[in-house]
Amino acid sequence: MVSEPPIITMQGLYPLLLLLLLSLVALTYHMVRIQFKEAVDFSMDWNLFLSWIPLIVAFLVDVTVKRFDKWYVWVGAWSVVWILFFPNAPYMITDLVHLSVDMGSDLTWHDMIMLFFYAEVSLFNGLVSVYWMHRSWQKTYSKAIGNILLVLSFPMAGFGIYLGRVRRWNSWDILHNPQNLFNAIWQSLTDRTALILSLEFGVLLGMLYLVLWALLRFRIRHIDD
Repeated sequence: MVSEPPIITMQGLYPLLLLLLLSLVALTYHMVRIQFKEAVDFSMDWNLFLSWIPLIVAFLVDVTVKRFDKWYVWVGAWSVVWILFFPNAPYMITDLVHLSVDMGSDLTWHDMIMLFFYAEVSLFNGLVSVYWMHRSWQKTYSKAIGNILLVLSFPMAGFGIYLGRVRRWNSWDILHNPQNLFNAIWQSLTDRTALILSLEFGVLLGMLYLVLWALLRFRIRHIDD
């Protein structure tokens, strides 16, 4: 009798552990900044934490699909949760607007590297979560549906970033302030800035994901060969 393989393995946990290490390095940059002067903005740490939510959701969906396969409702329900929090990952790119420039100050260069590092780690969290969700959609539904959901998720993330950065809404407002949030969404559908930001962020995320997907697929094929 062959025993079932474990649902979660060290190999499966490796991306999470690596991203956790990168997150700790980002936090270290902030701690160093505090030693020089006051903290830049503790909301960066909160935003970094939020970028982990879609990653953890995608990880749980991915390991579940590997074991139980066609759980249509399960994957669909968690996909809604994922897309609500996914914009929090690339959102940190917009935190670069907090950078104050003084070319003669060491703090300027430290802040530039620190803010970029936070944005980079959060973006990695988001892209890895997209890969896991994309793989889960394809296994659960079909390759065509998986690709459609993938393409739609990018401009939706851009729209979510607009709602967060420009309109100052949060992911959890869908629970405690849904009416006003839906009104804001409806009004934003014809907003020029919302449309441009959604499109451009969608293209950016799509191109970055394409690079990640190509590198991973090449690695898998190379191992198989």
